[in-house]
Amino acid sequence: MIITLSGQPGSGKTSVALEIAEKCGFVIVSAGEQFRKLAVERGMSLEEFGRLAECDRSIDLAIDQRQKELSTKYPDVLVEGRLAGWTIDADLKIWLKTPLRVRAERIAKREGIEVHRAYDDTEVRQKSEIARYKSFYDIDLTDLSCYDLIIDTTKWDADGVSQIIFKALEELRRQ
Repeated sequence: MIITLSGQPGSGKTSVALEIAEKCGFVIVSAGEQFRKLAVERGMSLEEFGRLAECDRSIDLAIDQRQKELSTKYPDVLVEGRLAGWTIDADLKIWLKTPLRVRAERIAKREGIEVHRAYDDTEVRQKSEIARYKSFYDIDLTDLSCYDLIIDTTKWDADGVSQIIFKALEELRRQ
């Protein structure tokens, strides 16, 4: 089974992916992890690397290609990334939605920075990605029509969100 898990930075994608992997045995393929590794390899911050990616389409294309390859390598895989729902043929496509304010609070806590900085950095990153994906792929990240399940993660923690997803997986497996 292939699941995609998408959402903006701080929406809980990684936490939920880890819960699903642990409890259901899914292998995680993470676009964000690949993006962060590439930024570190080049000695750049995420913001700097995001600006570079705005001009260099090959960065996103390489990450997308790697995700597609890995999504077919394992029997049960969870592909985590903002474009995964649009670019991966999956059995279940999930979007985690969360207001920017809540996401900034989570990111600030996770990274040990002030909330206003997390808010500003996340807003800049979000705008960059929206413009980049529209330009490179003609994908509007605000269009959630490709997703089977949309969950507001302000209402539940990672375990609660995972429980909703487990129920959806149960139903899919019965079909």
